[in-house]
Amino acid sequence: TTLTVWGDTLRVQSYAAYAEANPDVSLDIVTVAPEETVTRLQLALRTGTGIPDLIFISDAPNSAMLASRQSDYLMRLEGRIDQAILDDFYPNANAPCIVNEELVCLRNDLAHNHIWYDSVKMGELGLSLPETWEEFEALSKTLAEADANYFVGSAVDPYGLYGMLMAAGCDMATPVAGQEDTILVNMQADACMRAITMIDRMNANGTLIDSGPFDPGFVERAGEGGLVAYVGPTWFGEFILRGTYQIPEGRIATALPPRWAEEDEPVTWSFGGGAFGVWKDTEQPDAALEMLVWLTTSEANQRDAVTFPPYAPVTQLWGERLTNDAYYVGDIFAAMEEAALFADPNYGARRFDMPSVIGKIVSPVTASGGTLESVIPDLEAEIRNTATVFGYRVVSE
Repeated sequence: TTLTVWGDTLRVQSYAAYAEANPDVSLDIVTVAPEETVTRLQLALRTGTGIPDLIFISDAPNSAMLASRQSDYLMRLEGRIDQAILDDFYPNANAPCIVNEELVCLRNDLAHNHIWYDSVKMGELGLSLPETWEEFEALSKTLAEADANYFVGSAVDPYGLYGMLMAAGCDMATPVAGQEDTILVNMQADACMRAITMIDRMNANGTLIDSGPFDPGFVERAGEGGLVAYVGPTWFGEFILRGTYQIPEGRIATALPPRWAEEDEPVTWSFGGGAFGVWKDTEQPDAALEMLVWLTTSEANQRDAVTFPPYAPVTQLWGERLTNDAYYVGDIFAAMEEAALFADPNYGARRFDMPSVIGKIVSPVTASGGTLESVIPDLEAEIRNTATVFGYRVVSE
């Protein structure tokens, strides 16, 4: 059996491991940069040559682009994957792989948000860990009054703003059940406004700053000890707090993402998370599906994965190294795993990039001291126009 598989450089290692474990399968491995995947695949589909049997989708919501009428690449997986396997994924882990209520891929990793915090700084200041967004805002106010250098996030980062809005239950582009290619946009609702006004108040008090988490200003201030708490994804600790900001050992801990005071449970958005999909017209469907399941669920591939696996039985093994890592304070994996139970079902597949829309309309305004609330009409209009261009019907209720 020969399969053509596409993926980024990290996935090549997994593909090679699969080939070694399955000598009856020959792989033609093609390395594709994540940002080129969709366009290159669309070209291959038009020419009818070099179409991969299995593909890595670097940003899971891009699955919508590969399951559109234009591309129509991804195989529908209902009835093809053992339901017992699907049931062992964390709740809503595969939400970005659902297009028009059909499962079209399996998630490679979760990137759900939770609270990262400097336990030493919180202790020195006598601060309690926030459990609600209201308490998170109160924490920001206390920090602003204590020292102007303390901060808890970014006022301009599209991913951070998107995450806070969606954690409030905001309908920025929510798929409408039972209506194909239909999304709900209503940012005037109370659920949106509670997050919008909170963001504006934290921007005004200086604890949401005018640079993003990868910008030099943010990196410098975080490295100097100014970042006291941050609602960010599972990979933020290893790759950003530890690697980029170089925060010393014995300070960083984790906690569940905030919930709103009137609600019993949090809702957590994600920042990334890839997926694997199979070509619907592959001549080797059984072999491609077997490889898909191995990549996403096998201990051999996921136990030492770079990021948080979505398949619970393997994730617990993966988490052992974090539990025992002296860099962190306490068991950071415990909070990550519990947070995975609250992944937002609306972190779904859309054929357009919402962070780009937010970055275009919102970020320049909030960076200059303006309010998010002032540009909501413009943001709504841009979302509607963009969605329409990509073939969606947009409703407001």
